Amino acid sequence: MWLAGLSLALQAAAGASERPVVRPPRIDTVVTVDGRLDEPVWRRAAKLDGFHQYRPVDGQAAAQRTEVLVWYSPSALYFGIIAHDRSPGSIRATLADRDKIFDDDRVIVYLDTFNDRRRAFVFGANPLGVQEDGVRTEGGFGGGGGGGRGGGGGGAVSYDRSPDYLFQSKGQVTDSGYVVEMRIPFKSLRYASGSRATPGDIGGISPGGTTMTWGFNVVRATQRSGFEDTWSDVRRGGTSFLSQGGLLAGLTDIKRGVVTEFQPVITASASGVRDSVTGVFGRESLKPDLGANLRLGFSNLAIDATVNPDFSQVESDAGAVTLNERFAIYFPERRPFFLEGIELFQSPGSVVYTRRIGSPVAGGKITGKFGRLSLAHLTAVDEEYDPYDTTLTLKRHPVVNVTRIRTDLGANSLAGFTVTDRSVAGGFSRLVQADTRLLFAKVYAVSGNLGHSWKRLDGETKSGPAWSVGFDRTGRAWGFSYSLEGVDPGFEAAVGFVPRVGDVNLRAFNRFSLFGRRGALFEGVTFFGSGNRYWRYSRFGTDRAVEGDQSLSAFGRIRGGWSYGINARSAFVDFDPDYYLGAAVASGTGFVPYAGPARLTNAADVSVNASSPNLPWGSINARVQRRTVGLFSEASRAREFQASGGFEVRPRQWARVEGNLVYSRLVRTRDGSEFGRTIIPRIRVEIQPNRTYLFRIITEYRSQRRDALRSAETGQVLYFDGVASEPTNTNRFRADFLLSFQPSPGTVAFLGYGAGFDGDRTLSFQRLVRQDDGFFLKLAYQFRR
Repeated sequence: MWLAGLSLALQAAAGASERPVVRPPRIDTVVTVDGRLDEPVWRRAAKLDGFHQYRPVDGQAAAQRTEVLVWYSPSALYFGIIAHDRSPGSIRATLADRDKIFDDDRVIVYLDTFNDRRRAFVFGANPLGVQEDGVRTEGGFGGGGGGGRGGGGGGAVSYDRSPDYLFQSKGQVTDSGYVVEMRIPFKSLRYASGSRATPGDIGGISPGGTTMTWGFNVVRATQRSGFEDTWSDVRRGGTSFLSQGGLLAGLTDIKRGVVTEFQPVITASASGVRDSVTGVFGRESLKPDLGANLRLGFSNLAIDATVNPDFSQVESDAGAVTLNERFAIYFPERRPFFLEGIELFQSPGSVVYTRRIGSPVAGGKITGKFGRLSLAHLTAVDEEYDPYDTTLTLKRHPVVNVTRIRTDLGANSLAGFTVTDRSVAGGFSRLVQADTRLLFAKVYAVSGNLGHSWKRLDGETKSGPAWSVGFDRTGRAWGFSYSLEGVDPGFEAAVGFVPRVGDVNLRAFNRFSLFGRRGALFEGVTFFGSGNRYWRYSRFGTDRAVEGDQSLSAFGRIRGGWSYGINARSAFVDFDPDYYLGAAVASGTGFVPYAGPARLTNAADVSVNASSPNLPWGSINARVQRRTVGLFSEASRAREFQASGGFEVRPRQWARVEGNLVYSRLVRTRDGSEFGRTIIPRIRVEIQPNRTYLFRIITEYRSQRRDALRSAETGQVLYFDGVASEPTNTNRFRADFLLSFQPSPGTVAFLGYGAGFDGDRTLSFQRLVRQDDGFFLKLAYQFRR
């Protein structure tokens, strides 16, 4: 209690610090958003300048001038941003798909409409007016879509570009830089029905009145230099970017009303597959489907409902090297219904991961904020095959419920409570979790969470706790993060992403940064030192650690936006017999159970990476790694060489080509034999003649081979249930085509085709045989009132 009280007292003092304030005029008029700023109303707008550099070195005046004009009408906010540039010919600007402009010069407006310093709407545009939008969240613990195990750290900062808000933007490159004009309707925002009190007060919503004060900032990114400038003087050492922003004050008599959105959706698909027995390729008949989405948006609350939703993805997940993976691999959520308000489901430990809801037939959500209290609830009826039905004809319908409640404490602290339930005939899996994160003295954070799960299936019940504590410092020159996390073997997050259970993890992370002067060759370098230790949950404090590592690394930037990094690591790990359970080696009289080495020690790891700035033609990056690893499927020691690289080429404003290549080879140290090799090239081509139309091709070739599993001591082939392990070889090519028409958020037309081919030659297009394919059509129209 004394720690919470100290935190709130220190935050109160910090909250009273001066924040720059702008009071835009209210002008009852309408202008055409054309990127020109030539209407008379712009001469009456409030004017902001005096930007400060944020990256790479904060605390100094911006190298180039930026001016912001702002005013508002009863229905919308208007921004005119004039970005002066001494070299207009070097401005980066392309006709890109929405939210794909992070390689362009751009300006970004942050609107913290609840003025709670935790969540801000983000609206951005490049010099041609191509849009990006989303939500920036601070103090979370990993997205509602998952994101790995969340330790007791000081909390995550996320920028989720998935939500699409309706706003207008136009831009043009001029002889002196570029100009961007934005109109952001109040209907696209959520905000409190009253206002925050005076700027120095960190209290709650005022008891009445219609005048509002919002948190506010503008960021300008210049790609050729890698510089980012902010309107308010934001310092990188603080725990919160949003709390260092300015204030947009005096907003009054806003006319928003209730936003009603109705979206009918028509989808049709026809999948084909080759019969593994007959070799005949067959195609199912065209399957049209109808669905609908309904959304009611109030100023601080949104209600979403969906019937027979379309949960298709128009972009495949990028391939990953899986030859020697022990745990599940995380892939981000992309499905629209789950993405809206996903930041409000953020919970420590990633106990909410919506991709666990595989194929829902209906769903509903409520998300909102009431004073200091945030509420998010999701209900979905899923559809899946019965795991006990070998004919794959019977289906069952689990009901999934997720509720997250969070309250703000002081200026930036929070406390939350999460409940998840997945119930199906014959059983359930339920989880509860409480968490808190307390910030004090501007750079320190203490966090912790405690959860428990219960699972019952076919009369059997298991349960267990999960917990974590952490202490962090986020100073400019030095910082640290220390955490202790435990997950009982009986803990299960049926709607979460917790790939590793049954251990306790102690983590220590330290950072030290040096910054160069403006114009220096080396703009800055940051050094990292970290250590990890894992214990079996039941033996924590009484037995030695079963896994651990320690590492030193450095990351730096060179003038012009070039970056580099180097990492050296040493690790050890115990080989769990469960990895090769049931394995045996042949002997003269039959088979002998296989028992591999107990531990891998002195596993060295060195990696180097480098990346270019966004040059006029594009950018490149590369990474090389050499390390010693354990082959967990056979308990062998191996050396791995891994190389990866990528590029982006922009030959025209309307065209871009992205590519990356991953190469990995594992060689046993015992005799130099190859355990496995993976090569994954991936190419993405986009043609975008304007902001509405897009043609995209994604191709990926996955070539992977693996030797038979062998004894770590003798090299003998391992047997499982009397059958010898055999080598595997996969050569699979995948191509996906998409034609997209998106005139506005929610109104779309997609026509796509994808096919998968298998072959018997490495990276060869000869003798490839089509194994599966599918046509896909989606039509949706967003009615908005």
